[in-house]
Amino acid sequence: MKFTQFLNRLLVIVAILGFVTFGNVVPAIAAQDSPNQITDNLTMPNIQKKAEESLNTTAYDTNPEYTSEDNSNQGLNEIQGTADFDKMKRSSNEDTPPIVKQVEKSLSNVGDKVSLAKEDTKKGVDSALDKAGDAASYIKDKTGDAINSLTEKASDTAKSIKNKIKS
Repeated sequence: MKFTQFLNRLLVIVAILGFVTFGNVVPAIAAQDSPNQITDNLTMPNIQKKAEESLNTTAYDTNPEYTSEDNSNQGLNEIQGTADFDKMKRSSNEDTPPIVKQVEKSLSNVGDKVSLAKEDTKKGVDSALDKAGDAASYIKDKTGDAINSLTEKASDTAKSIKNKIKS
C-alpha cells in the first residue's frame, strides 16, 4: 500500500516537474522564431542606434524623444535603476546557483525515499513469506492431528466391529 502511494506521489512530482520544464522551455522556443524582436529590445543596440542617430543630427535639433527620456538610470528595473545592485543576496564563493542545490537536495531526498520504500517492500515480502511458512506449518500440524484422530477412530471402530462379530 505504501509502495503504491509512493509511486503515485512520484508520478505526480514527475508530471509537475515536466509541466514546469515545459512552461520554461516554450518561451525560449517561441523566441527562436523572431530573433530580431529580442535583439531590438536589448539596451546596448538601442544605445548604439541612438548614438549613431545623434551624430547625424545637428546640435540645434531637439527631439522630444531624446530630451524627455532619461536613459542614464537604466538598471534592474525602471524605478530602482542600478541602486543596490551590489547589495543583492549572493555568495562570493558559490559556483552553482541555489536552484541547482535545491534540485540536488530534492533528488537526494527522492533517492532516500526510494531506498526506504525498497527496504519496506523487502521487509514486507520477508514478513509475508514468514507468515506463509507459519500458516503452512500450522496447516501441517492440524492435518497431522486430524489424520491421527481419524486413524484412532478407525482403529476403535475396527475393534468394536471385531468385538461385535465375536460376540
